[in-house]
Amino acid sequence: MKFISTLLLSCLFLSAKCQQFKLTTGYSLGLPRQELDKNIQPVHSMLTGLQYQFAGELKRLSVGMELGIGIYAHQKIDQTFQFDNNTSTVLPVDYSSNTFNANLQARFNLLSDKNLIIPYIIAKGGLYNFYSSIYIGDPEDDGGCHALEQENIMNDKTMYWSAGGGLQINPTIFSKNKHDSRLMIDINANTIQGGDISYINTKHLMDAPSTSDPDGKPLNVQFINASTQSIHEHKVAQVYTSPLKILEFRAGITFMIYDKQK
Repeated sequence: MKFISTLLLSCLFLSAKCQQFKLTTGYSLGLPRQELDKNIQPVHSMLTGLQYQFAGELKRLSVGMELGIGIYAHQKIDQTFQFDNNTSTVLPVDYSSNTFNANLQARFNLLSDKNLIIPYIIAKGGLYNFYSSIYIGDPEDDGGCHALEQENIMNDKTMYWSAGGGLQINPTIFSKNKHDSRLMIDINANTIQGGDISYINTKHLMDAPSTSDPDGKPLNVQFINASTQSIHEHKVAQVYTSPLKILEFRAGITFMIYDKQK
């Protein structure tokens, strides 16, 4: 919460000296790289942010902030749980793994705003958060074992930086009547690098209680026996830790909502 407050205060401070105030929104496809690619699926995110473009000699420079919420897994599989009395039961387990990120960014246009297509470079720094929830269904036998933990059983975060480039396209380029537009198409590609982050292996989900992987650590959830009220643990997933490395492709729009010159 303190980190987000700092981002907001930074943008409010900058707005007093800026020429244009812009709203950005779009979709992001994040492709995991290296070790991360072995364990999770692509990250699909929706993003929104604010940008401020300076005036005068710095008019090609913009700064701002951005927030994004994404998902990289939503899957249900049957898991076999073994009990102390040598009996077992199969329960449905619903996995949901998501991301949140927040960043400050600086962007420099390589051409002036008079051009219909403007290439640019961009750099970012911020916080990336991976979190997972697991919902375990109840057994058909009312006297069987029930899970005590169901939500947000895995949560980790790391700082990251990102660099890349893109194109800002005036949509009137596709029409006969070309003119200035407050709405711009925005596409870019970025490489994301960060520290180590822990997450659930969702790329090759399998019957977790009956399998093990020396590269991962077991994620155990507490159960309670409805008949005896005894509490015990069962493994529901494998946890891995890897450096954050993602190749990001984005498409969206930029909307100029304020211009001091007009």
